[in-house]
Amino acid sequence: MTSHKINMLLIVGLLVVGAFDREGLAQTTSLPQRHVVQIDGFVFQPPQIRVVPGDTVVWVNRDFVPHFISVGEGKWQSDVLEENQSWELVVNETGSFSYVCVFHPKMIGIVTIHD
Repeated sequence: MTSHKINMLLIVGLLVVGAFDREGLAQTTSLPQRHVVQIDGFVFQPPQIRVVPGDTVVWVNRDFVPHFISVGEGKWQSDVLEENQSWELVVNETGSFSYVCVFHPKMIGIVTIHD
């Protein structure tokens, strides 16, 4: 076998290996996602969500009354949300955090952030 053919085989082999590595990387790496929690009828829908670090959680107030969201016992807090207003939180740590409407404490939910 000539050195030219050997070099070509090596190049083709490296290209094939590179293609497989990119496929594996594409399967393990995901883009940040947006998760929407609707506030409607004085409840959070869905009441529990699972997200990964880097994702965004969006709370949207569909009620005619204002709501004020506190996550993780005050770790993060929204402004007062009037009807059709929203609040976004980019989560960057892991754990399970309860959230509540400060104005209506029977309204509760849980966001779980996992790797």
